Amino acid sequence: MVTLIPPCCGDEGKSNGERKIFERLKELELENGYVLHSLGLPKHQSKVYGEIDFVVVCERGVACLEIKGGRVACKNGEWYFTDRYGKEHRKAEGPFAQVIGNMFSLKKVLSEHFEKQPWMRGIMFASGVMFPDISFQAEGQEMIREMVFDNRTENITAYLNGIFDYWETRWHGTPRLLSPRNQKEIADFLRADFTYVPSLGSRLDEVDQRLLRLTREQAMLLDALSFNNHLLIEGGAGTGKTMLAMEYARRECRKGRKILYLTYNKNLARNIADALEEQCGENMKIVNLHALFGEYVTVDLEAMAQDPNQYFTQELPEDVLSYLDGLTEKEREELQYDVLILDEGQDILKPEYLLVMDLLLKGGLEKGRWAVFYDEKQNLYNPEFEDGFQFLTAYPSARFKLCINCRNTAQIGAFNAKMSHTQLEEYLKENGEEVRVLSYEDEQDFQEKIRGLLKELRSEGVSLGDVTFLSPKRLKNSILSQVNLGRFQLNELKDGFQREENEPVYSTIQGFKGLDSKVVVLLDVERIPAALYSKFVYTGCSRARSLLIVMRKETGEENEIGT
Repeated sequence: MVTLIPPCCGDEGKSNGERKIFERLKELELENGYVLHSLGLPKHQSKVYGEIDFVVVCERGVACLEIKGGRVACKNGEWYFTDRYGKEHRKAEGPFAQVIGNMFSLKKVLSEHFEKQPWMRGIMFASGVMFPDISFQAEGQEMIREMVFDNRTENITAYLNGIFDYWETRWHGTPRLLSPRNQKEIADFLRADFTYVPSLGSRLDEVDQRLLRLTREQAMLLDALSFNNHLLIEGGAGTGKTMLAMEYARRECRKGRKILYLTYNKNLARNIADALEEQCGENMKIVNLHALFGEYVTVDLEAMAQDPNQYFTQELPEDVLSYLDGLTEKEREELQYDVLILDEGQDILKPEYLLVMDLLLKGGLEKGRWAVFYDEKQNLYNPEFEDGFQFLTAYPSARFKLCINCRNTAQIGAFNAKMSHTQLEEYLKENGEEVRVLSYEDEQDFQEKIRGLLKELRSEGVSLGDVTFLSPKRLKNSILSQVNLGRFQLNELKDGFQREENEPVYSTIQGFKGLDSKVVVLLDVERIPAALYSKFVYTGCSRARSLLIVMRKETGEENEIGT
């Protein structure tokens, strides 16, 4: 499987031709390999070895690919290229001479950098010219048929092998194959010329701003929200469910309606309340599920201590239901809401909970106005989701699915999909920083790496308040509590939490559901139970907007993290 760097084109690709080839290169059937390209990177980017559209690093060697989209013609030794707007460009140097020159420039750069490495000697270099929009028929001394890819080429892997075969016939000696490790070394060296150059802090700020824009999909859905009383809105992590739920709440609030905005996670409820309090005031109640229940009945501390799960999932909702059933119709009407919004619906869609909601909503679930936002892949608490979903869908409703991830960069999304074994939604395809995997051997090594990481982030202009450590364990049980962070102080996400500019945040993955952070450092991954691994990793990785860092403990065993 090839690794593309960056993993998507972004919105600033140079041409349709390059975009087409990018998609074709995804089809390469190679056990290992890297494809590097400059599509979607800032316009001030330049490479030290000239403009090469694509560089492929694989077992057979290093290949440079030149892409020429649109119409192409060669007349009297000069080349004419017609772009997608019909404008003709004339060049004295043709694409064959250009890519061959760049190939030798790249060979020189790599030979100098790896001159002390024995494996560098004898590496095969190849080059090719790709015409994705035309059937290339031109003949001439400069044209090398074996280097040509055009719109008739069906198998991209066969083409790549073909250009290596051609250049091998011109090679003096036996080519040396590149091991996976050597391929990675070359790709890591070249990677610097395909990534951003401003400070890390400014790069993360730039990506963050691009990710905040509203997608067309979300804007259309907001309009649809106004015309339906019953809404089921599904979306993967980062598709904007909470943002849409908040905007829906604002609009309903402006109409003078009384709103119950319910979450499962108290940290999410607090965050939403901070954002909406001034705009909605007393018209809206924003609260987590169990806190709401506690407003109607006194929590039985003895029963809770004996079996917390049994108490919160069955006994407490039954007590609340009995309380509401015992009210007069007038008393119940005073408690009821015009609109019910369920954020994190996957954790709340449980028959026992929904029976309570039915009594708290004017008109009940059948005739009342409600909207549920959910992602089944983030269901960490509710084994009865399917029963609750069937209960709710017994009432006619409009159903929507959000498919565009507008929180995570392409790098974070691709890494998350691989690590969590989860099929993720489509991305806005914003390029950002590569995901970092930092390995450590023991607590002392972990301490040194975490201190070094925090110092690096701070020196690069990243506010430490924008950094969140996430773990499946509470702080007292995390490896982070076992080390001395020196001058760095952690700000644990708990009751009374206030964000501090210079203090990184600590939270459990569970406690951070529905929230996000510019930078996430994922810890204690190896301590996640196997049955929960996929959901916890999916949730944890997807909390990162612009930079994800994963701490991996070296165990001496094969580990999929970062491979």
